[in-house]
Amino acid sequence: MPAPATTEAGVQFSVSILGEMQLERALAGRIRATSDLSPAFGRIAADFEEAQEKRFDREGSHDGSTAWKPLSPAYAEWKAKHYPGTKTLVRTGKLRDALTGGPGSTREIAPLRMVLGGTIQVGSYDLGSLHFTGTKKMPARRPMAVGRSQRHRIMRILADHLRIEGRFND
Repeated sequence: MPAPATTEAGVQFSVSILGEMQLERALAGRIRATSDLSPAFGRIAADFEEAQEKRFDREGSHDGSTAWKPLSPAYAEWKAKHYPGTKTLVRTGKLRDALTGGPGSTREIAPLRMVLGGTIQVGSYDLGSLHFTGTKKMPARRPMAVGRSQRHRIMRILADHLRIEGRFND
């Protein structure tokens, strides 16, 4: 990952489908044989964005992830005065919007590729990357994550798609 000062990309992730070995092996061959996963990717994207909304609502504590580290006392006091009622990682809401499918989000779906995320530039910095890696003054608070139950849902969505396509039978 490039240094936060030079990053131009938003926070990115890739999901490796892990879990039930038998299903994973069955899916792997079928996925290689398919030509279009975009319908499944659309469902996965919607699920991902919904999960990220819950992550923001619960300040990081969702689907096995621990809560984001609290704000420093000085910053918490400043933020309460200038942005009352906002949660951790939410000041104006732009980062949350970008990572939950709103303005600033990235949602690219092609037959065999999907990219989800978002970019909010603050000067020469990408805000999501700064939060993901942390800085000298701020601990890392990962605004995006894929938890265990979400990985399971992704496998089910792929299996359902392949079943409909006639390439997979449980």
